[in-house]
Amino acid sequence: MKKGKGKLKNSKFLLKFFFVIAIILILTKTSFALGVSPAVVKYNFEPGLEKIVKYSVFGDANQKLELYVSGDLAEYVELDKDNLVGGGTFIAKLKLPKYIKKPGKHRIIIGVREKIDEELLEQAIGTSVTIQVVMYIYVPYPGKYLEVALKSHNVNVGEPVNFELEIKSQGKEDITIIPRIEITSQNKTIETLYFKEREIKSQEGIKLKKTLDTTNYNPGKYNAVAIVDYGKIARAESEFKIGELVIYITNYTKQIVIGDIKSFDIEIESRWNDNIDGAYAEVFIFNKSKSSSGSTSEVLISFKTSSTKLTPWGRKTITGFFDTSNFTEGFFDANITLVYYGKEVGKSSSELVKIEFVEEKDYNLIILIAAIIAGVVVLCMVFLLIKKYLLKNKKRKRSAKRRGL
Repeated sequence: MKKGKGKLKNSKFLLKFFFVIAIILILTKTSFALGVSPAVVKYNFEPGLEKIVKYSVFGDANQKLELYVSGDLAEYVELDKDNLVGGGTFIAKLKLPKYIKKPGKHRIIIGVREKIDEELLEQAIGTSVTIQVVMYIYVPYPGKYLEVALKSHNVNVGEPVNFELEIKSQGKEDITIIPRIEITSQNKTIETLYFKEREIKSQEGIKLKKTLDTTNYNPGKYNAVAIVDYGKIARAESEFKIGELVIYITNYTKQIVIGDIKSFDIEIESRWNDNIDGAYAEVFIFNKSKSSSGSTSEVLISFKTSSTKLTPWGRKTITGFFDTSNFTEGFFDANITLVYYGKEVGKSSSELVKIEFVEEKDYNLIILIAAIIAGVVVLCMVFLLIKKYLLKNKKRKRSAKRRGL
C-alpha cells in the first residue's frame, strides 16, 4: 500500500509540473519568428554621400514592432517609420557629412524589436525579441594604409593547404603591393609562397589564393604569415595543422585505492583531420614491475574501456573497470593499447605506464588522532589560562596586603 501511495504522489507531482509548464507556454506569447533583410550593407565614405536602403521585416501577424538606429554615425541615418505591425518594409536614408575625422570602419546599427506592454501579465512573462542589422561606413586613412587577412585550414599528410589572402586598401592613395606567405614551424621559415606584384586602388580590395603542397611535410602545427610590402609592411597570421591517423594518450589514472571494483580513466586526443568512428583501450596490468633486464612480467589482470567517437583533433575520456582485490601496495607496470578505426584502415598504438596502488586509509583512526591532538591543545590552553588567572589573583592579594600595611 505504501508503494502504491508513493507512485500516486509521484504521478500527481508530475501532472502538476507539466500543467504549470503548459500554462507558462500558453501565457508566453513572445514570438521568435522575426527577421530583417539585408543583414549587412557596406559603403566607402564620400563627402556628402547619400544612399537609400530598403529593409524588409518578417514577423508574426499582429506583432507590434519598433524601429531604432544606434552607433557612432547614427545621426546621419533617418528612418521613414518608427513602428511596424506584423512585418513589412521601411526605408533608411543615409546622408553623410562632408568630413569624418576618425578614419577606419564605422558601424551603424539598424534595430527592430518587439514591443512589450509591461503592464500586461501575459506579455510580462515573455521577453522582447530584438534583431539588429549593420551598415558599415569605411572612412579612408590619410596616405597609404592596408588591411590584410589570411585564412587556411587543417589537412592530413599529403593533402594540399589552400590559403585565401584578402587585401584591402583603406588609405586615400593607390598602392602597389608584393605579397608573400611564409610557412613557419618552431620559429623557422620552411617555405615561402610568392604572389605577383599588383596595384590596388584606394578603397578597393582583392582576394588572392595559393596552394601549399604538404607531401614532404611532417605531421604537426604550422604557422602561415602573410607579408605584404607596399612601402610599409602589413602582416596577417593563420595557424594550420597537418594530421596523421594516430591517437595520443594525454592523461590516465595514476593512483588507485585498493578494494573492490575501481574505474580507470584514459584521456585521449586525435591527431587526425577526419572523424574516427571508434576508439577504445585494452589495458594489461602486470603482477610486478619489470626487472632491470627488461624481462616481461605475467599479466595480473586485463580489461577493456568504453568505446568513443572522435571528431577531427578531438579529445575524449574513455573508462574501464576492474577488480583491485588482488593488488598490494606499490607501483605496477601497465600496457595501454589504443585501438581505433575509421574510413581508413584500423590502427593501434601502445604505451607502457606505471600505476600506483595504495591501501585505503582508516579515516576513523585519523579523526580519532586529530580529536586527541585537538583535546590536548584545548587542555593546554585551559591550563595556561587558569595559571595566568591564579598568578594575577595572587599579585592582586599581595598588592592589597601591602596597602593594608
